[in-house]
Amino acid sequence: MTRFKPQSRLKELTTLLTLGTLFLAPIATLSNAFSVAQATTVPTPAQSQVASAAPVAGNSLRIGMKELGDPQGYRLKTVRTQRDYPFTRPQGWQVLPSSNIHLTFQHGSNLLPERSSLNVLVNNRILKSIPLGKDNITPTTLNIPVPPELLKDNNILSYQVDQHYTYKCEDPFSEELWTEVLPDSALTLNYGWKPVHPDLAQYPFPLLDPLNNYTPTVVGYVVPTGASDQSLEAFGVVAAHLGQQAGWRAFKPYVADESALHSGNNVILIGTPEENRAIGDVSQNLALPLSGGQFHDAQGATIPADAGVLQLVPNPYNPTRAVLIVSGNGPEGVKKAAHVLAQGSLNKILNGRSAIIKDYQKGGEYPYRAWDGFILKSGDDFAGLDLPTQTSRGITALPIFYKLKMMPDLFLPGKTKVKVHTVYSYASQLDASQSKLEVLLNGKAIKSIALDDKAGKSLADLTVEIPSEEFHTYNDLEYRFHLYPEKYDMCRFVTDVHIWGTIHNTTYVEIPGEIKAPLPDVGLINDGGYPFTAYQDMSKTGLVLPDTLSQTDLDAMLQFVTRLGRESLSHKGIELTAHHAGSLPDDIKKDRNLVIIGQRDKNKLFADVKDKASLLIDGSWNALQEDQKARVAQINYTPGQGIVEELLSPWNASRVAMLITGQNDTALVRDAQLFQNDAWYAAIKQGNLTVVNDNGPQALTLLKKGEARFFYAQDQHSGFQMPTWGWIAMSFFALLGVISVLRFMFGR
Repeated sequence: MTRFKPQSRLKELTTLLTLGTLFLAPIATLSNAFSVAQATTVPTPAQSQVASAAPVAGNSLRIGMKELGDPQGYRLKTVRTQRDYPFTRPQGWQVLPSSNIHLTFQHGSNLLPERSSLNVLVNNRILKSIPLGKDNITPTTLNIPVPPELLKDNNILSYQVDQHYTYKCEDPFSEELWTEVLPDSALTLNYGWKPVHPDLAQYPFPLLDPLNNYTPTVVGYVVPTGASDQSLEAFGVVAAHLGQQAGWRAFKPYVADESALHSGNNVILIGTPEENRAIGDVSQNLALPLSGGQFHDAQGATIPADAGVLQLVPNPYNPTRAVLIVSGNGPEGVKKAAHVLAQGSLNKILNGRSAIIKDYQKGGEYPYRAWDGFILKSGDDFAGLDLPTQTSRGITALPIFYKLKMMPDLFLPGKTKVKVHTVYSYASQLDASQSKLEVLLNGKAIKSIALDDKAGKSLADLTVEIPSEEFHTYNDLEYRFHLYPEKYDMCRFVTDVHIWGTIHNTTYVEIPGEIKAPLPDVGLINDGGYPFTAYQDMSKTGLVLPDTLSQTDLDAMLQFVTRLGRESLSHKGIELTAHHAGSLPDDIKKDRNLVIIGQRDKNKLFADVKDKASLLIDGSWNALQEDQKARVAQINYTPGQGIVEELLSPWNASRVAMLITGQNDTALVRDAQLFQNDAWYAAIKQGNLTVVNDNGPQALTLLKKGEARFFYAQDQHSGFQMPTWGWIAMSFFALLGVISVLRFMFGR
């Protein structure tokens, strides 16, 4: 099964900004869900030094045409046209005056230089106007300085032409009218890093810069291998939440040791001071001082063991980087601190460099299947998916794009049709012989209709049928209006602003399926993290690690939960749990989708699922068995290959267990890479077993009898479920009732 995933969010943003649909909405502040005491201290000499440190220079970023969305360059046609490219200035950068636009262009040979020019603009300010004459017909290169004071957080680079080839009658669509921005054109930003001034109110900044769309964000997690269950859970919660904040941006978290404080990366320290010795290495910079292995408040009192401690401070070894401490004097405090931090979008009362978390309350039950922006059922319209009405104007009308995301548990039978009931309008005075509306799905044209009503149309309906096998969890739906004005006179200037086409968000999707998901299937994980994100706050997901942890165990856990976070749309915090195998509570075991991590001989929970696992590791050649007697297949498994397998939970038939395992550290490293590497993750295919080689995943479908089933929505809810014998008895008595009614009606 092919899955379509977002490949270039920068390109998508380019289109949105060009159409003028970039909006910023304020986030409403909700009621407090916990008590927090703010601790402040007088800045230490080290802190004062950080505040006055100069930015570190010597960094350069080249944003080429490929990154801007036009890898082949762009040809500017007609008499007047403009191409806009959005770009950001990361908050942690100080852009230097040496930044510039490297422009390479060429144009039509018959353009009149006294009437034709190419303008280069940043934020609507012209940086250079270039006459288009005989001296720059062939490829010409210019370097145009970009004043740093002109830049904002969000910026637009524009190429604009006004071009003519004659003083007489001029066809505004003539092939003579063109200027091309060539592929090697680029925007170069030279910058230095600003010293950080951490504030919990701005979290996840500076660990994660929401405006840095260019370079991977690298964050090191220092987590002790002797971490308690509570510290393990805190690790998972913080990692999932930061992954959620990273979203589609390049993000590379890793498990580090104390030396990470001396690196060029931001660092997160998790655990109590007793568990995590690295916290002591930054003790001189802490707003809540550390003494005798215990945190103290501003008045010098020891903070209670069940209170969480959050501190976001400059790295004393690198003033341009920050250290986040998720801690407490006891394990329960560490857990509280993590959960409150992950509720950042829900509670906007964290501020300053430190906070003491006295109490924590979960942000309300997250509904099952509450996936914002996803088609949840047949008949969902664009408005309900938060997709706007969009209008495209003029002869050079840009396409209208929609991301259609369908819940992965909507099962579409083969040889059926998905119907997109499109509601559209278009202007009058169109040339009916040329104007049309074209519809494309995932880059393939599927429908085209003429726009032939001279009076235009308002709220017309177009039904587009799509074979169900071509409609996936992630889909790109594109509408192209090809608009031409009627009766234009090439000897007069003809405007095209009066011609337009609109797609309305009353458009809706009809799905010929039902709510059920075939499980176990590892392949569903890259369809939004299903089933582990069926509840978006992951409140039905539990992680189980070996009693004796290794760094590779922690890294596999980190990459997995980070990926779940990147797939999650939760706005009520993260509620996953994590335990060592030896301390896993029965209620967690029975109620949750479990993720069991570690080498097979290190995590004792593997013994409980051994009889259900498809791959039995007992040598270089391994049997894939249907039962203990019959061998149905075999593969050449080597110890360095990672294994990711999903099976029905032995403790709850309505849950699954995912095994992230292998025979050695190399195997676990590959498992971790599967979830960290975007290309590998997107390549996970349908099947209950995935073997991870050094070049990526290989999916297999190897199920024992009775281990494949459909999960229905009601399977995921607690409450009474009638057993099979109950349904049989009910059917029997219903049949007797029908027979009695028939006998009464016919007098027998």
